[in-house]
Amino acid sequence: MKTRDRVRTAASLLTMLLFVVPSLAIAASLPKEVSAYIDRRNDCDYFRGEASPDTERQAEIDRELQKLCAGSDAELARLLRLYAKNKAVRDALEVYDPNIEMNSPPR
Repeated sequence: MKTRDRVRTAASLLTMLLFVVPSLAIAASLPKEVSAYIDRRNDCDYFRGEASPDTERQAEIDRELQKLCAGSDAELARLLRLYAKNKAVRDALEVYDPNIEMNSPPR
């Protein structure tokens, strides 16, 4: 590996660490139910962005969407109300779209 490639690799790793480590520290300081919601919602959002022409794979995606996303809007609203005075929680949760479910009323 050339020196220039090593420098680029090191710079990329350092940049990743600068973003990941603070995120981990914030996540560790959040209430357990908020961290659990964030994990589930991130998985939900991953599957929301996926589609497949293969019917079997699409069925799997649909099952995961139902499992991970059902009730997400109400849970987000509940957590935002419960932790309204906790800035770290609000900052962590306000990045999520509050209306991803079809029948969810706007907040």
